[in-house]
Amino acid sequence: GKGATPSWAGFSPDDAGLTLIPLNMAEPILITEHCDRWETLGFAPHGAGRNLSRTAYLKANTPAWPEGIDARFYCGRPDLSELPGAYKNAAAVRAQIAKYDLAEVVDTVEPYGSIMAGDWEADAPWRKKRAPVAEPQADSVTD
Repeated sequence: GKGATPSWAGFSPDDAGLTLIPLNMAEPILITEHCDRWETLGFAPHGAGRNLSRTAYLKANTPAWPEGIDARFYCGRPDLSELPGAYKNAAAVRAQIAKYDLAEVVDTVEPYGSIMAGDWEADAPWRKKRAPVAEPQADSVTD
């Protein structure tokens, strides 16, 4: 189930009947009980999902830092495509989880901060433009 989280009893040897569903860095992580629904193949969403690809989001938006969230980026360079605006509306995702009986929300973990990887690819060799190759100079011939 790509893009899904197991939500059935016994999916792992240490299953305690609960699944975590993170939404975005500014919204709570949902703690849910399994629903064991055949219609959903026993899966729940693994998170809010993106509205747009990373590149499309950055081209179409001027991302803003989330209010009241301490967001830190491990590599030291923020990855603005990870900010909350890049993801689907958390309230709508919760409503869909309830509507389609994908899982039962029993509690939440409220965020105080978030540590993300950051834009570690910004200085990657494949992102650096190559220096133009100089044309070979012809030796000047004098008569």
